[in-house]
Amino acid sequence: MQHIFALVLPRLLLVAIFCALGNASAATNSTKMTFNKPADTAQARFVIDLMTHAYARLGYELAIIDFAHPLALAAADKGELDGQLGRIANIEARYENLVRVDFPLFKFELFMLTRCHYCSLQELSRVAIRNGYPVTEQYLHSNNFSGQIIKLESVTAQLNLLAQHKVDAVVLLDFHLKPGAHYRAEQPFTRHHLQNYYSYHYVHKRHADKIPKLLAVLQGLEASGVVAQLRKKHGL
Repeated sequence: MQHIFALVLPRLLLVAIFCALGNASAATNSTKMTFNKPADTAQARFVIDLMTHAYARLGYELAIIDFAHPLALAAADKGELDGQLGRIANIEARYENLVRVDFPLFKFELFMLTRCHYCSLQELSRVAIRNGYPVTEQYLHSNNFSGQIIKLESVTAQLNLLAQHKVDAVVLLDFHLKPGAHYRAEQPFTRHHLQNYYSYHYVHKRHADKIPKLLAVLQGLEASGVVAQLRKKHGL
């Protein structure tokens, strides 16, 4: 019995090794690029549509999964996701494993709503922002805001705190308000333009070799008019 076991064991080990190598190879050669599902906005639908076209040209399928948005950047940096569909430039300063595809996807505005008509950011003590969007916090820090930053999960919660005098201001990304909702949200308050930004596609550094081809595809889609068609389709 021991003799038979001694003969079989090496074969079992070889089978296990080949299976492991096969699984590793399959993972490495995956034809899917997986990203977290963004908030449902016209901009997000445009980016999903565009990147689906772009990755398809390279032979990859775009896979969108549900994932807690505030955790998505850290997960992408760790390699749990293949990157981020759209983020502002320079997040790589904080998330060093993410590499930017240098093709601007869309332009957006960062603005502030306050109850006061003439007040600066430095005069405010409590500001509410939406959790999971580092552009807002980066702006506040870069402009020396020294007050309290309150992170919330929705625009509705932000506006409610402002209306209840629990914060002095809210800072918003324009595409977080649905078309037609801008006026209703702003009506009781004063709007202050802060800054314009561009959103970019990011991939984990293990996909850095794909970036030149991906950039060429995106530039080709722009030159052929596909990008303009998709912008029109999604009302941008």
